[in-house]
Amino acid sequence: MTNKLHHNFDVVHIEKNICDSIVGTLLDIQEQTKNHVNARYDLQRMAIRKYLHPRDIGKGRIEFSTACFSLNAHKKTTFMWCFKDAKLPNGSASNISKCVHVTNKKISGYKSHDAHFMLHYLLPVAIRSTIPHEVADPLIRFHSFFCSICQKVIHLQDMDYSEEEEVQILCQLEVIFPPSFF
Repeated sequence: MTNKLHHNFDVVHIEKNICDSIVGTLLDIQEQTKNHVNARYDLQRMAIRKYLHPRDIGKGRIEFSTACFSLNAHKKTTFMWCFKDAKLPNGSASNISKCVHVTNKKISGYKSHDAHFMLHYLLPVAIRSTIPHEVADPLIRFHSFFCSICQKVIHLQDMDYSEEEEVQILCQLEVIFPPSFF
């Protein structure tokens, strides 16, 4: 018997990686952010988005402007409380509020199943309430794409639409986030 499925991706683990990247970048978590100095130098080497290039301010210090997806302290707190205050149905996911550290502005220690639940239900709410619409809309469309491919039944014509939709979403996200995000 030959294997007709040549590539088999574990969607739940892909969702966890995506959730880590989004949350880490939006909250600017030191170990998880994709918006770091090297990413800004990548933009400079690629000669794109000059307003985000790092600037040398002397004495070995580097400064760079805030990106459109950067959150201030108040919006980070609002983002965190969307996860902290969420009331989840019993058995749907572990207690995500235990993974939320509002004072440190970090979300860590959640499992793949928790990331799946966060990506599908909690993250769109947190994003919509804290991020400008030009950034929030493609991210929410990105989440809806994952909802569509995680259904029990997927029709072939829906997959064609999802494929076209995903290409458009990725193009929009490439304009917003640094290349290291991908």
